[in-house]
Amino acid sequence: MSGGPFRPAPGDSLEAIRRAAFCGEAQSQYALAECLRRGLLRAPVDEAQALVWYRKAAAAGHRTAAFVLNNWRNRAHFE
Repeated sequence: MSGGPFRPAPGDSLEAIRRAAFCGEAQSQYALAECLRRGLLRAPVDEAQALVWYRKAAAAGHRTAAFVLNNWRNRAHFE
């Protein structure tokens, strides 16, 4: 599954997303990465951990996560 930027829905919880991500669900891995990168759902901002979860989601076939990773690599390359 893939889509645009993650937007938490009413009722979403960081813990539920984290549990699903650890179970290997690609959309939840991407959502957790977004939460960690952007501080959504009161997640602590942690770009290093966000990168780990973007990589897992991309490896599981999540196209938006792969796109974000590509942009991240390009940004790092040109800085």
